[in-house]
Amino acid sequence: MSHIKHSSAKTSTHLALKSHAAKVYTYSDFYTFKEEAIYSIDTCRTGGFTERGKLEVTTVKDSSRGKNFEVAYSPGTRKTSCSCTMFERTGILCRHIIWIFSPNGMKTIPDDYVVNRWTKEYLQLRMFNCNAEGTDNMEIIDEKQIAISIMSSEVHQAVGLLRGKGMTDVESFSAIIRGFKDTLSPLGEVLNKTQQMEKTLNCTVSEVVMILPPKNSKNKGSGKRMLSAKTKALALARKPKRKCKNCKRMTNHDKRNCPNPFSAHTPLCEGSSDPEEDEGEEEEELESEQE
Repeated sequence: MSHIKHSSAKTSTHLALKSHAAKVYTYSDFYTFKEEAIYSIDTCRTGGFTERGKLEVTTVKDSSRGKNFEVAYSPGTRKTSCSCTMFERTGILCRHIIWIFSPNGMKTIPDDYVVNRWTKEYLQLRMFNCNAEGTDNMEIIDEKQIAISIMSSEVHQAVGLLRGKGMTDVESFSAIIRGFKDTLSPLGEVLNKTQQMEKTLNCTVSEVVMILPPKNSKNKGSGKRMLSAKTKALALARKPKRKCKNCKRMTNHDKRNCPNPFSAHTPLCEGSSDPEEDEGEEEEELESEQE
């Protein structure tokens, strides 16, 4: 893993600031700086120059954004600030400051503008524990925790390198990790899930449970689904048919809910069961009256 720490990204130009950035920054942050350095050469031009006390204020024309930005530079302290505030937001120098640094003979990025968070040696810095009382009671973390942190970073970097490798390399690396894990397992205490939570939260599970989970409730109606007209029609079609005493047909209804209460088989008056018989009786009555 040493080649990752001591290697640098390749630079396409001979800009001194870019060479220094390749040695200091990580790969991803260097490419961000490289993009800004290229834009500084291609799109930035000096629009004006004024002096404000000990500061040299330069107006930089940025053709890619179509705006002008003011860069204040102090030759004595090398303090620089830009109106775009990119360094304050991201921790990487903007193209306007790089444009001002180059003519002033800056071959390296000043330490004030190299944020440790984006450097290769960030994980090797001294670590501290700070309690809630303030920064006066800080304790230096021991060398073991620093070594574990560096080892964790190296493992993650190794996993990243495996993305472009073949399956054989992945299986070999996985076997090595499993071997380390089997070696360290007898040395550590094997805890179940409950014991791990107790150790993490620094408390024990109470034997008496006072708070129980709530009962399940139905929040969407009574739980009975409304049937559609099609479902009702299919269920009615599957129902066995029976003979209606009113219409004398094999249907799914009976005499009480027959859709045709006055059918041809329904008696129209009391004492008669057939409409033809009723018609015959009416004809006999008429003949007797004529006689």
